[in-house]
Amino acid sequence: MRGFRKRDFFYGFGVLVITILICAIVGALSFSTLFLDPVGQVIKSFHFTDSYFYIENNSEDISDANTDLVLYDLSGCYSRAEIAGAVQNLYDKGARTIALDVIFGGTSSHNPADNDSLMNVMTRCHDRIISASRAVSTADGFYFESSFFAKEAGCKEACINMENDIVRTFSPNLNFGDPSVFSDTCVQTFVSAITEMAYPQEHKEWIEKKDKSSLINYKHVFIDQWHIYDDIPDEEIKDRIFLFGDFSDLRDFHSVPIEVDGMRRISGTTIHAYAITTVTKDRLITQMSEENGMILGFIVSFLFCVVCCQVTEKYDKIAGLVMNVYQVVLLLILAFIGGITFLKLRYDINLVYAMLGIGLAGFSTDLWYYIITTRPYKFICRKLSGKKEQPAAVPAAVVAEEAVSTEISVDSTENETNNETIESETDIEITENETDTTENETNTESDQPLP
Repeated sequence: MRGFRKRDFFYGFGVLVITILICAIVGALSFSTLFLDPVGQVIKSFHFTDSYFYIENNSEDISDANTDLVLYDLSGCYSRAEIAGAVQNLYDKGARTIALDVIFGGTSSHNPADNDSLMNVMTRCHDRIISASRAVSTADGFYFESSFFAKEAGCKEACINMENDIVRTFSPNLNFGDPSVFSDTCVQTFVSAITEMAYPQEHKEWIEKKDKSSLINYKHVFIDQWHIYDDIPDEEIKDRIFLFGDFSDLRDFHSVPIEVDGMRRISGTTIHAYAITTVTKDRLITQMSEENGMILGFIVSFLFCVVCCQVTEKYDKIAGLVMNVYQVVLLLILAFIGGITFLKLRYDINLVYAMLGIGLAGFSTDLWYYIITTRPYKFICRKLSGKKEQPAAVPAAVVAEEAVSTEISVDSTENETNNETIESETDIEITENETDTTENETNTESDQPLP
């Protein structure tokens, strides 16, 4: 393929502008981000990280464990007195942190003695207790649901809300509503509160990154799980973090991007455990910012648009096929580079905008080559250059076809001329023959004797 020319870069820039306009028009005409927003849905749902985690979890060297965490199952236990006794036992035996991923509300429906028992235990153990709260959406905004003992006992509270669809990220804080209207819209998350209490140094390093959200590292990790009715040895309790949760409550199950323990929907408590492990076990994944992702997308898309323009002028009729091959190859290369940087360097490259531009480049190129044949484009070029407009570049194949057509036309003209010449010569010969015949008849009459 010949080298790139200035015109290729100019045309490539025009194709890139058309691609951006297509995305802008589609976004502007969207009725709703939930109903008709193709571009927005592609950007939000396009996650190569799901495939990367799948590859990582299916490799051979995935043995990893978090011995600091214990998943403490409360399923089948409906006595608040028994739960209070379990909390007191863990506290007395040296548990580092006791995080309750359960909200204890509705005191009127339980035995007052049990409620008092739970209140007393939480008050005594409040310095190592983290109680869950939940933001509930209403027509008037949000209200926070929390355990009945949290305020009076002085326990630390943290929000357990997660993403509505597939849970991929977590963050230090969550914002609800409009900060100018509500004063307490920013709340600390469950994971942030636990790491701050149990891992202050790791929590500080995480906060210093100033990321609005972090990817949960779903690389498989083994975490101990005990039931409230199990007898736990004392050495299994000291200096460990216990996450209380009801692992049979399907209302607390959430979708995850890959299979965890053979399931695509797992308990929210387990998700919190994976998020805590991400922060504390050096499993944080650095994400490319949205701005850098857009810049990368513009650069890659522009270069590919230049290639598309060159391909269109060189191959003409098969340009679409060649561009499709280039698109597939380039997408595979980007996916490979993204996978290597993610798995080896723990860096997530934002390839969404680059791949969106590559996907639309073919259509945008065809549209651009139509635009340059229109009168408005020629008029603008003539005004900008101040010179007589030069004809637009014609693909080589079209030039060849026109040359062949010209040769055929010339040959046809020559054949017609030759035919006319032959017909003229034939007419002359016929005329001469008729003249000779007339002369012969005249001579014959003159030879006859007179009467």
